[in-house]
Amino acid sequence: MSSVEQLGHRQYRNEYIAALAATSSLVASVACAGWSSPALPALRGPNSPIPITPDEGSWIVSLLSIGAIFGPIICGLFVDRYGRKPVLLVSAVPLMAGWLFIVFAESVGMLYAARLLHGIGYGLAYSITPIYLGEISSDAVRGSTGVLVTVMAKLAFLFEYSVGPYVGFRALAWISLALPVGFIALFFWMPETPYFLLARGNKKAAAESLRWLRRRIAIDEELGRMEKLVLDSKQKGNPLKQLLLTSTNKKSLVIILLLSFGMQLTGINAILGYSQTIFSRLALPLTAAELSIVLALVQLGSVMLPTFLVDRAGRRPLLLASTAGSFIGLATCAVYFTLDETTTDVLSPEPGAAHGWIPFGGVLLFIITFAIGLATVPFAILGEVFPKHIKAAANSVFAVITSAVVFSVVKLFQVISDGAGTYVSFWIFTGCTAVTGVLIYFIIPETKGQSFERIQEMMMRRGRTNETARELADGVKGRPLLCIKMQGLFRTPHLIAPTIAVLMLLLLIPTSSEAEIDCNSLRMGQFICPDPALRQIDPKTQQLRGCTPENKARVWCVAVDGIVCSETKNTSFTREMPCKWTNGYHFDTALLLSVFLGMFGADRFYLGYPAIGLLKFCTLGFMFLGQLVDVILIATQVVGPADGSAYIIPYYGPVITVVRSDNWTYRLPQDNW
Repeated sequence: MSSVEQLGHRQYRNEYIAALAATSSLVASVACAGWSSPALPALRGPNSPIPITPDEGSWIVSLLSIGAIFGPIICGLFVDRYGRKPVLLVSAVPLMAGWLFIVFAESVGMLYAARLLHGIGYGLAYSITPIYLGEISSDAVRGSTGVLVTVMAKLAFLFEYSVGPYVGFRALAWISLALPVGFIALFFWMPETPYFLLARGNKKAAAESLRWLRRRIAIDEELGRMEKLVLDSKQKGNPLKQLLLTSTNKKSLVIILLLSFGMQLTGINAILGYSQTIFSRLALPLTAAELSIVLALVQLGSVMLPTFLVDRAGRRPLLLASTAGSFIGLATCAVYFTLDETTTDVLSPEPGAAHGWIPFGGVLLFIITFAIGLATVPFAILGEVFPKHIKAAANSVFAVITSAVVFSVVKLFQVISDGAGTYVSFWIFTGCTAVTGVLIYFIIPETKGQSFERIQEMMMRRGRTNETARELADGVKGRPLLCIKMQGLFRTPHLIAPTIAVLMLLLLIPTSSEAEIDCNSLRMGQFICPDPALRQIDPKTQQLRGCTPENKARVWCVAVDGIVCSETKNTSFTREMPCKWTNGYHFDTALLLSVFLGMFGADRFYLGYPAIGLLKFCTLGFMFLGQLVDVILIATQVVGPADGSAYIIPYYGPVITVVRSDNWTYRLPQDNW
């Protein structure tokens, strides 16, 4: 019995260990993307450590994608010179620097710089990790290790969604800093890929690396195949030139561009980045933070399915099923938000107050179906359709284009949602998903179980029927690269990617005809203050958050449709509102002390009147008559805390408010009446 047969499935153990260590870089980098969901409500809240406007918030979310553009460029310059492992380790450096920037940030500018640094590390990790996984994995498990890219990314979202709402803004940055440090500690012990070592002429080190990965001594045959591929790649010249000029590689590039555009134009990054903001509009028993945690749990469970299915069901079936389910989920959300924002008598008289489970269910359906195909399969295909010598260049192009599309989607989501309505954004995502599904059906080939050599042969085919018959006769379950009717498109492959990009991105251009004014000059009826979509009541004080001793609090308000505020460039603005400043004195505590211990002056001691309390203690509450008077005075809230603060009373509790005539309670004549 051979050593391989004795090992069985355990023969892939070291490959999975190396893959898990490498993909822990994605936990560290994708946590930067998940950070915005719990961080934005904290930054936009009344107790914000760094107050920001909605427009600044959209820049904080989207600048990650701008920084990510530089990551692939750095990858392309250094990954073939210094190796996969060293450059991947270096990707943790900008991540750690970014978290330290956030920890010590005192201005929005420092947050911008942190997000750009995060983007560089994010782009580096996403560019190098698929290369590393593709070069260390056997054909039998290459799909599964490729899917780990998305599994670990969703684990990062779950981490940020679960920890973020329950710790401080700066504490979250300190905790997140541990992720890149942990990645370095794990990945430092992993081997370099055999392909890179062979390319550098170090055959001995390549053999040692391959023996450790495969867990067997007899690796000469596989090592020989690798040497042949490396030799061929050196003879073919500049990788970027080969990527853009070779017919076969242009076909592969079209496939990757389609998957890149299709992935991002579903709106996945916008939905995840603004999840708490979106869910805060839904009237459900769970809070927006809790709904986001549920979303992350479902997301993580969903992306684990392709780990077991991608090498069994195949790439194409998963992509098509994923696109169909994503379309249904997005369409459900689009219909709901359309009815909610444009009608008053279909869902409920109050926007966002009824049937909140419908859009949440639609989002969950979208997340589940997106995860089983669109979120995972592109990374598996990316590691398969390009020859070894141009894989780094292909990954760089893929990452740069993906980052540019993500920036457009994330930045414009806030603009479109504020200017035209959330439902418009969801309709755009729905339409882009439908177009993606049609293109996937006609263009994407099946690469399940194929060696790199066989995949390259498939990419050189022209889609003839007799070749398909021969492929099936050889026992390969697949289909031609294109249907016969689509052959003409691939004769001009350089036109396909730009056409797809232009058609899809045109849908993202917002149109608006709103008036831009100073919203602090709005009259009653032109705005709602505070914004009911935000939780601006402090549960500890039952007052507006940030209430000052002057009994004023600055809160977020929302203007009516058709008005854009000049200070924020959307319908949101801040305004001072009256409130009752509290300093820890509870009304129910004071009243109970007055009733039961008032003869000893306990109520007066509690409220900060020690002299009167001592006098009551010495006279048994003026022979109980003073106790009775204090019970009445405290119950009617005539006597309050000595520091001038208000009682803490439940929001709908027995608070007494003296109402006097003012501009809000009395109709005053106006000049234009």
